[in-house]
Amino acid sequence: MRKRFRILPAALCLAALWPALAADDAYRALPVKAVLFPMREAVLSSRIDGVIIRYRFAPGERFKEGEPLLELDRQERENQFKRAAAALKEGRGNLDFARKQLEDFSVLFKESLQSELEVKRKELELQIAESRFDTAEAERDNAALQLTYCTLKAPFAGRVEKILTREFETVRNGQPILSIIDDNRLLAVLHLPSADLPKIGLGDPVRLRINETGTVASGVVHEIAARADHRSETFEIKALIDNADHILTAGMSGVLQEISKDAGE
Repeated sequence: MRKRFRILPAALCLAALWPALAADDAYRALPVKAVLFPMREAVLSSRIDGVIIRYRFAPGERFKEGEPLLELDRQERENQFKRAAAALKEGRGNLDFARKQLEDFSVLFKESLQSELEVKRKELELQIAESRFDTAEAERDNAALQLTYCTLKAPFAGRVEKILTREFETVRNGQPILSIIDDNRLLAVLHLPSADLPKIGLGDPVRLRINETGTVASGVVHEIAARADHRSETFEIKALIDNADHILTAGMSGVLQEISKDAGE
């Protein structure tokens, strides 16, 4: 029994020393997890009040840059544009008439058939006509702009993530309508040991094994955090991965296989 008590303290001392000797190697042996995020994402809002008539794409469907994503009721905006266009046409006629009158009165004044006061009055009327024409033109342009807001177009190529408002519901200016993502390229977010920060540079090749597909994805370092996290002793990097074949999806995860100057060779 005495021999057992002598051996036990020695074993405890050895166990206490082991973490201190192997902690660094054990930490580096842990897998570095990566999570995939879309390269770009946005929540699109209405720029006018209106009723949603139709969504062009369902959640998950892909669209091209500039394609219409949804339509708002156009009737009210079309009427406003017609009124503004008619007012501009009237303003142009009044402006032409004021110019012609000033020319005629100026000729009569030179022939001493019209007073200088009347010429000054026609000059003032021309200035007023020009001002009203400029105002009508600005209102017509604004009405045309408001009409374009009835069609919400895609700012980039991607896919619909979520529809936030149903068809035939009324939306207000600034109200979120749908969220979209650009997953033609993905950002893999990883956290590496702070000690590796001097070794990592923008453009360095990266290889990841994706858990869901079992495939290896290649990319390059796209962003490096400006500071390390002192609590975890890690720093964040983002690797840009081409996803033109759309095999990968945002939200998938993986494990870092290699990151170095030679990782892509």
